[in-house]
Amino acid sequence: MNEKPVPFPAALVSTDWLSGQLGSSDLLVIDSSVQLAASAPHLRPMRGAYLEAHIPGAVFADLVNEVVEPDSPLGITRPSTRRAEAVFGRLGVGPRTRVVVYDCEFGQNAARLWWLLKANGHDAVALLDGGIRKWADEGRTVESGPVEPVPATFVAHPRPGMWSDRQQVLDAVNGMTDATLVNAVPDLPADPSVLPAGAARVMSTTLPGSVDIPFPSMGQPGTTTLPYPSINWPGSPMLRSGPDRAGRLTPVPRGRPTIVYCNSGLNAPLVGLCLVEAGYDAVSVYDGGLMEWLGDPQAPVTARAKR
Repeated sequence: MNEKPVPFPAALVSTDWLSGQLGSSDLLVIDSSVQLAASAPHLRPMRGAYLEAHIPGAVFADLVNEVVEPDSPLGITRPSTRRAEAVFGRLGVGPRTRVVVYDCEFGQNAARLWWLLKANGHDAVALLDGGIRKWADEGRTVESGPVEPVPATFVAHPRPGMWSDRQQVLDAVNGMTDATLVNAVPDLPADPSVLPAGAARVMSTTLPGSVDIPFPSMGQPGTTTLPYPSINWPGSPMLRSGPDRAGRLTPVPRGRPTIVYCNSGLNAPLVGLCLVEAGYDAVSVYDGGLMEWLGDPQAPVTARAKR
């Protein structure tokens, strides 16, 4: 008996596709929305918004407090294998579960959940293009209130190469490896006063030799991550089309390892997912990100060029 579901043919699924699949016994839909806030805590799971309106049957995953390694000084550090097995099992991810993840924006939160599942060997996971906003804008049914997950047994099969650590990044900075560093942090806004404390420094800093691919550039025109909070953004929640995304990734050379980073590791996986979908090989995410890197005053950094 096959213990694994058939992987999705692509990293993204449409609202039309999901509408036709709702109610399938092997399908699990997960809302993983996170809000950015100007005051601490700056990352907040949007459980309240989920309770108000979610795709029918969807459960909620807290990327800030639960799908993390507890007590990490870096905040949303990826969970250990044991922790991942416990958390994903509680969410209802079993060996034959097809998982669709979404958020209230254009996927930059849900992509982290996609990356975490992939990194733990669960290939049957896809990102809902447009998320809950597109779903609701199309007049599709939404529900309110909690949905209790049906626990399952999740056995992790860690996939090497999907994460990079500080030493691997340092080796890339120093030219010891041929890896390309990709900075996925958003561009500094015209009015930095809308940013939380410290964010301006992050947005104006990059690691030496990095290619800039801000994660908001993967969204269709009109979508913005600023000002905070991010709920009720103007513009489209949709990602750009596949060819358009691939075109914006051309500054990243093919045929060599790629390490994507952001501030906390929350949003870099969206660019990682888009690179994988565009056919790039050996893509990894630096989970510590600038939060870890800038904690070392001796770590090499450069000023980010204004665009």
